[in-house]
Formats: sequence, structure tokens, C-alpha cells
Amino acid sequence: MASGVDRISALPEDVLLHVLHFLPAQEVVRTCVLARRWRSVWRSVPALRFTGTNGWDSADRFVQFVDHLLHLRCAGGGDAPLDSCDFDFDADGFMQLPANERHASHWMWQVVPRARVLRLGVIEFDQEPSPLSDLHLVSQHLTRLELVGVRVNDSVVDFSGCPALVELRMNVCDVFVNQLVSPSLKHLHMARCYSFDHARILISLPSLVSLELIECQGRIPLLGSLPSLARAVVILNGICSDRCSNDRFDCCGNCDGCRDYYGPGYDRDSCMFLKGLSEVTDLELSAYSDVIVFNRDLKWCPTFSKLKTLFLNDWCLAADHNALICFLQHSPILEKLTIQLSKVRPYVMETEGIYKPMGQSIASDCLKVVEIKCVYVDRSVHKILKILTTYGIRLEQINIQHTNKISGSGCFSFVCTGFSEN
Repeated sequence: MASGVDRISALPEDVLLHVLHFLPAQEVVRTCVLARRWRSVWRSVPALRFTGTNGWDSADRFVQFVDHLLHLRCAGGGDAPLDSCDFDFDADGFMQLPANERHASHWMWQVVPRARVLRLGVIEFDQEPSPLSDLHLVSQHLTRLELVGVRVNDSVVDFSGCPALVELRMNVCDVFVNQLVSPSLKHLHMARCYSFDHARILISLPSLVSLELIECQGRIPLLGSLPSLARAVVILNGICSDRCSNDRFDCCGNCDGCRDYYGPGYDRDSCMFLKGLSEVTDLELSAYSDVIVFNRDLKWCPTFSKLKTLFLNDWCLAADHNALICFLQHSPILEKLTIQLSKVRPYVMETEGIYKPMGQSIASDCLKVVEIKCVYVDRSVHKILKILTTYGIRLEQINIQHTNKISGSGCFSFVCTGFSEN
């Protein structure tokens, strides 16, 4: 600006607003002192970002600022639309006080009716997820909600007042709810969340298109009707409560994970989880070998009439590849199958498989390629090859991807042309 010309202020207002929406809210407001052109620009910024108390003299000053700004933007009758609002309280200690939790709930209540996208992140180092005080969301505009480090109850996830909501993301949340029900929700992501050990969350979402359940603690949800579901990723690890502590893949009937598998009112003679995934076209099921929920459902396994791509890991190899055979026989238009083998083969007690194969029916005529990803081409890989060829899959359709034992040192692939059964 050597010539003294303010070129930034000369930019079109929509460009200025786009630039400002990347800044924290307090920095946006401070622009009002730059020049006459900037005096009221902050009132029209389509995004608000509150980044916690860092940089403020005290938490009280921060609270006063947020209260005043939201009053001007939300309660003051302003006409400027609010595309997004982000409350990011990660690791600043703000949410450790109950009074500040109430402030956060009140701020969200103010913003929800106007914002299209709302995010609340309240992760505190070595702290439990923070609660929301029985917040009930009501908005005709909210389309996306993201919660990080929040403890939610049935009131928070009652979306009957949010008819436009299409995406819900919850990360590291305590999800103590009985059910997730929404007529509009299309995308659900839950990662590293904690739920009940003694009961299951009912997920009944008729418009749901994609589902991601990743490394969650507690009982796996009970899936209701999901007729629109096209893609699902389910990854269950050692913190899942549906595990057999006696190293059985099916159920020992004695440990806590097996004995309390069915809660009160659940039908013990029906498919609890896989049936809800039966409409998908793209499916990933990964689990520790002692997670019992997938294998127990095989007894009532549905037909995956639309499934085209399938990813499985070691859990499908138990009981002489019982689950692998089941999916081959229940996926009539499957085009691609990927099997990921872990570096260290998991131990499970050998028992008879739950699924009873339907004779020697062959796999899908649509199947184009099978990928086996492994560190070692060993006896386990040979057994998989034998099963695949038994069910009509030609060796030239099978691609073995041999990953290097040293992380980051690459991998190589080859098409199988023969193998020894010895």
C-alpha cells in the first residue's frame, strides 16, 4: 500500500465476507476500526468461529463477548444469513465449569434456528466429555451438526424439530440415548464414541445413505429399517462390548460380552445388525476376531441384493472361513471383494460355524476381482485361495497384494496363477 490506496477495501463485499469467515469472531469484529467501509461488514459475515478463551483476559470477558455478538446476530432481528457457526473449546479449560456448560447450551440454542452448519467441540485433555444441558434442537435451516467431546442424551438427538438435517457427525462423544430417529438424516458418522454396556441404541433412519461406525465403545447399535442405505463402514476393535472374553468368535454364553448380548425385549431369533445393512452397495466390515456380533448374525444372514464392493478382515476366516462363504453365497451381484489379513494372525477357539453353506453354489457371476492384502503369503492365504476356487472364482481374478513388513517401505501385487494345497 505504498501509494496509499486501500486495495483490500475496494474488493467486492462478497470477497471480503469470504475472507473474513476464516477468522475467529473477535478478529472479525475488530475489523470495524480499519476504515469507514469496514464499520458494518462484520455484521454480515456468514460464518462465526468462537475459539475459546485463549487470548482473552478472563473467561468472563469471553462470555460477555459471545453473549453480545450472538444477541446482535441472532436475537437482534438481523437479516444476514448464518451459513455456519463453530464453537471450538478444545483444551482451553472453558467447559470444566458447570456455569460455562450452561452458557454453551444457551449459545447453541440461540444459533440453531439460524445456522445451516453447527459444530461444537469441547474436548478437554484428560477430561470426560462435556454435557449439554438437555438441549432440544429446533431449526428449519440446520443441515449439518458436528459434535466433538460432548455427552448427549435423548433430548439432544431428538431431531423432530430439524426437518432439513441431513448430516450428523459425533466424535469422542458419550452417546447415552435410546434411539436415533430422523426422517431426513442421510449421513451418520460415529467415531470413538461411548454408549451403554447393557443396552443398544436403535438406529432407524429411513433416509440414511451412508453409515460410519468406527471404533466405538459399548454395545453395537441395533439397526432398524434403513431402506436407503448405500454405503456402510463398520470397524469394531477391542473396546467394543460385544466381545467374547473366552476367545470364541460365536458366543460362549458365560462371559459378560456373551451373556448380556440380548437385552430385555430383543428377539433372540433374528438378525440384529447385518439385516439393517442388506440394501448397501458398498460395505466394509472390520473387527477383532473375538467380536461376536457379525458371526452371530450369520445364522439369519440376509441377501445383499445390491452389494457390489465388499471389504472384510480376519474375522471372516473363523470356522473354516464360515463368514466368507456366507457372503459369497448371499451377494448375487458382488463385483469386488477385498480381504485384509493382519500381520499377526488372531487366535480364536475353533468351533463349528454358525452359517450352514447352501451346497456348492458358486459366487456372483458379476465378480471381477478379489484382492487379498497380506504381509505373508502363507498357509492362511492358501486356504482362502482354496475356498475361492471351490466357489467358482478363477485364479486369474485373484490379486494378492503383498505389503512389506517394514512400515512405509511399499508393497507389490501379483495375479495368482496357481497354488499348492499342501
